[in-house]
Amino acid sequence: MRYENTARAPEREDYEFAPTHQGHDFESMVKTLSTGYGVFAAQPLGNDRNFRWAADLRRGDGFTVLHSVFRSSWTVRTLNETPQHLAFYLPQTGSFRVSIGKRAVESGAGYLLMANNHEAGDRFVQGPHTSDVLFLDWNIVKRVLISLAETPLSESLNLEPILDLSTQSGQLIGNLVQTIVQGTRNSGPLLSSPLAMATMSETLAHLVIRFGHHRLSGHLEKKKVSLVAPWHVRRAIDYMHANIAEPLTMTMVADDVGVSLRALQTGFKAFRGTSPAGYLRTIRLQAAREQLRDPTNQRSVREICAIWGFAHAGRFSIIYRSTFGESPRDTRLRAERLR
Repeated sequence: MRYENTARAPEREDYEFAPTHQGHDFESMVKTLSTGYGVFAAQPLGNDRNFRWAADLRRGDGFTVLHSVFRSSWTVRTLNETPQHLAFYLPQTGSFRVSIGKRAVESGAGYLLMANNHEAGDRFVQGPHTSDVLFLDWNIVKRVLISLAETPLSESLNLEPILDLSTQSGQLIGNLVQTIVQGTRNSGPLLSSPLAMATMSETLAHLVIRFGHHRLSGHLEKKKVSLVAPWHVRRAIDYMHANIAEPLTMTMVADDVGVSLRALQTGFKAFRGTSPAGYLRTIRLQAAREQLRDPTNQRSVREICAIWGFAHAGRFSIIYRSTFGESPRDTRLRAERLR
């Protein structure tokens, strides 16, 4: 996807990429990137009318890549309406600093920074600055986490933001991030293959969850889950997500995938540590929780329970409490206070 320039171009400069956008004032940069990706709050740390910048913004299936040059320093903050993503920061010149809780981390040679933008505080871009940033759709991370851990993401993942690129796991994640970044630069070949982009997005999420350090790392280690499930298990998972609100039976799922019910059950047990029905129940529990936590949703607990296939409200409450540590009604009451 290519966007037209929205501001008068600055003096001609040589970049390592062909800019899709460039300008010479701060307002044009914020407006352009907000239109191309999503709104955010930002503030220049200097003269906003002499803010030279250039960017190559590319969007794929599951991710957005930003190649950029900023001649001055500025700060950026996420808003509630900003799309949620896992960001991977790759500065080449200048520095980048992000606050997460009471902790501040800064880019450095041999390290990759990554953070959920809705969990991060202010980000400080020190100019002159050249960098690549890969934004991975957080919904992909959540979906992969559920499929690997069989645990809905009900709170912060507490992902360690600093990834050491000298380690095997760091190299694995860092190399894939670089492959995606380079594959999209200057209308790169990756942009012409939606299937490759979707596969690489999901693979990156798998690698971060399996080999990054976060709140559920110990849980995954104990489960010894497999990174790559066979095709019929992956296809069954995709089918369940696509038809999550439908009255599915496991026979229907097996028929759609084209394998026997026994093969489906064996595959899920070996590669997901649960049954196909248990997996479906887990993702439906997460969907029900998201509705219960939504202050704009006016449905009752019983109605939400029925929507997601839980016929017995009392039994749903027991399962919900054992999974999330609170009752469905407690979740709903907390959401109502936000109205």
